[in-house]
Amino acid sequence: GLDPGAGLPEFMAVGYVDEQQLDWFDSERRQSEPRAEWMAQNEGPQYWERQTQTRQGWKAWFHVNLPTLRQRYN
Repeated sequence: GLDPGAGLPEFMAVGYVDEQQLDWFDSERRQSEPRAEWMAQNEGPQYWERQTQTRQGWKAWFHVNLPTLRQRYN
């Protein structure tokens, strides 16, 4: 069968508010990026660096803990 994740990054994090996508992070680009124009206009480089660091931390957590979760709940 087909791999359901074929062609997708190993890890993605996407922020939404009221069904509007605000930002995006994935393990291939390795940085948070605005996806809403108003976010790009109102948040500066320090905000995006913090978001990137946070989501890199999430990626590391999932990488370590996902095998354990699969084992317990599979």
